Amino acid sequence: MTDRAKRRAKKRAEQGKPNYPRISLKSISYVIRIYRKAVGPKSIFFLVYRIYNSVVPTITAVLAGSAVTSIATGVVTHDYVPFIIVAAILLGIEVLNLILGTINNYLSISTMQDVFIFVGEQIATKYIQIPLKMRESREFADKFERVRDFGNSISYVSSSIINVVTSIISLISVVIATLTISPIVTIIVLAASIPASVLTLRLSAMQRRNWRQFTRDRRIAWSIEQKITNSNNALEVEMNGLSSHLVRQMIKARRRSQEQDIKDERRFLWPRFWANGLETLASYGVLIFVAIEIILGKLAIGQFLTIRTLLTQLNNNVASFFNSISVVNENLVNATDYMEFMETPAKPSGDIIITETPKIEFKSVSFSYPNASVKALDDVSFTLNPGDSIAIVGENGAGKTTLIKLLIGAYEPSDGVILINDQPLSRIDRESYLGQLGALFQDYARYEFATLGENVWYGDVDKKYSHDEIEAALRDADLGNLSAKYEKGLNQIMSKDFDEKSTTDLSGGQWQRLSIARAFFRSPNVLLLDEPTAAVDAKSEYEIFQNIIKKQRGKSTIIISHRFSTVRKAEQIIVLDKGQIIESGTHDELLAQNGTYAEMFKLQAEGYN
Repeated sequence: MTDRAKRRAKKRAEQGKPNYPRISLKSISYVIRIYRKAVGPKSIFFLVYRIYNSVVPTITAVLAGSAVTSIATGVVTHDYVPFIIVAAILLGIEVLNLILGTINNYLSISTMQDVFIFVGEQIATKYIQIPLKMRESREFADKFERVRDFGNSISYVSSSIINVVTSIISLISVVIATLTISPIVTIIVLAASIPASVLTLRLSAMQRRNWRQFTRDRRIAWSIEQKITNSNNALEVEMNGLSSHLVRQMIKARRRSQEQDIKDERRFLWPRFWANGLETLASYGVLIFVAIEIILGKLAIGQFLTIRTLLTQLNNNVASFFNSISVVNENLVNATDYMEFMETPAKPSGDIIITETPKIEFKSVSFSYPNASVKALDDVSFTLNPGDSIAIVGENGAGKTTLIKLLIGAYEPSDGVILINDQPLSRIDRESYLGQLGALFQDYARYEFATLGENVWYGDVDKKYSHDEIEAALRDADLGNLSAKYEKGLNQIMSKDFDEKSTTDLSGGQWQRLSIARAFFRSPNVLLLDEPTAAVDAKSEYEIFQNIIKKQRGKSTIIISHRFSTVRKAEQIIVLDKGQIIESGTHDELLAQNGTYAEMFKLQAEGYN
């Protein structure tokens, strides 16, 4: 954003007015560059074809009038040669139209896909480079919604920009042709057609502002729709009788913007009626005038057809010109968001390469979420030496998951420093560092579109896809017989939504164990466990953790869990409360202190009695 744009945004904010990006030559040229990169040499053909199409109707209208005049003259002189010449030219134009139109239709099929895929790749690639803390903001979510809309419509945006150029060329050609017949006709028609087009342009601008204003409502409606149609939510939604309520909420969110659009349409209803009426009266008045001129012998008879055709083109070209500007404005607004999105700084990365199990140290680390009045972490210090295991316990909201996000570099500390091998995390090469880590999160991913084998292989796609290693990972995650249940084995797609012949119906616990199998396949040097067995039964949990202990021997582990049977074997246990470390030690040492950890352990033990 330029300094001028920033000053304008600040001024409007002080006045309590919403800010809307302005269309600029920069955004137009940006879209054209994207289109050319995606389409390549085909873009030249489309431009030439559009320009050709913009002048051919005018030429055809003039030739059609000449054909009529030559027929009328031929009736008297019996000379048909002038008509044959005009007819031959018209036929040649039609043949050329057919050839170019066929080529255009053929190329258009692939062009839209080229642009869609190119932009989709750009958006996805950039999104994963943006820091998590930025992605989690509501402002970013609204902007990203508009960025995706722009990505889906960029083919039409590019086409609209070309339409503006070709509309100008077409309008100029029609005006020149009409001026050669009657200057007064040209002036009258132009003057009568502009008011309706200007009103349409103004209405479009208002609707564009409405569209931006209600971005959040569209996201709400989309989110509700996903909840309704997601099979994973179907049982809860049905049991709670939520279906009809959610549908009403979805419609309500969508109607908020629609109601504003209707109000604006109502406001412009009568002005547009009178403007369109003026345009119609002017057109018919001009035709009557031309007819009288022909009767008086001042114009050739064929010029009535020419004028009639040119009038229609003139009205259409004026409307098309303003409509193209409207469409360009409407879509290019999102181009500003797209440019800002693509210019967003990527996650920082240092130059120190990590090739083995790292030493991780938190030194007086504090962190606060934006607009939060309480610190999520407050002066936290601990050291995880290579091969050690640390367990972190505490009530919900104590800061456990925030600690993990800081450790992987998703967030940066507000105060303090995180050291990797005694170097600040900011100096560490991010890719090599993450290559040492593996994580099992409470909110594990489900890759329903992928096969059973791919769901495990996704733990480390840089490794060779190995049936034996994948089966071993499934066994270690207590899913040893899962592939045998399916006819396609490891090649079984994991959802009926993506394979109608699929018979898969995994439970929540099985999906969680599948995520654990991914971690086993990755075999990381530092394993982060954030409630990894929350949906797993006690027997499977025991087997899984026995395998984790065996596989992580000589490697580092950080465990977050509410189950003390899991954390008690850690070499160091940290108790978090309101973002602060209130206790630290081994299981036996913490029990001997008879503090918070001991109280929590006894309460859980009583729950199993």
